[in-house]
Amino acid sequence: MAEGSGGVSVTHARGPRAPREIEGEIRRRRGELGALAAELNRRRRELTSPNLLMRRHALGVTVALLSVGAVAAGSIAYRAWRARRERTLLARGGRLREALGRMIDRPERVAVEPTATQRIIGSAGSAAAAVLIKAALERLSRPRQEAWPRGDPRPSR
Repeated sequence: MAEGSGGVSVTHARGPRAPREIEGEIRRRRGELGALAAELNRRRRELTSPNLLMRRHALGVTVALLSVGAVAAGSIAYRAWRARRERTLLARGGRLREALGRMIDRPERVAVEPTATQRIIGSAGSAAAAVLIKAALERLSRPRQEAWPRGDPRPSR
């Protein structure tokens, strides 16, 4: 916290002041405080009012929105162009040529044996799939039980 006079001026003791003089100073300072509070309130309203901010900065907001829209539209158009280009026969042939080149350069990476961990995970996954398939087939092959015994009439709907 700052230690200062806070706008209070030190007066030399010149004797007791008149009550009217003190009241006048109080009225003047109260008016100054009221004007300052009103100004702060006006500035707060201006700062937090979206409509006023939009009116004051209409050009900037418009340019920002148009820029964001242009970037989004350009990104979508570029992706569509790339996807169309990658579907051509020439592009597919180029990718095949690159894949064959990689296969010739590093044949040891083409048919790699799975590691022990990969084999364990694969075995566990296939066992779980077999259990699930067996349970589903048993459930489907069970004879269907009727909800009501044959002699009971069903309730009307």
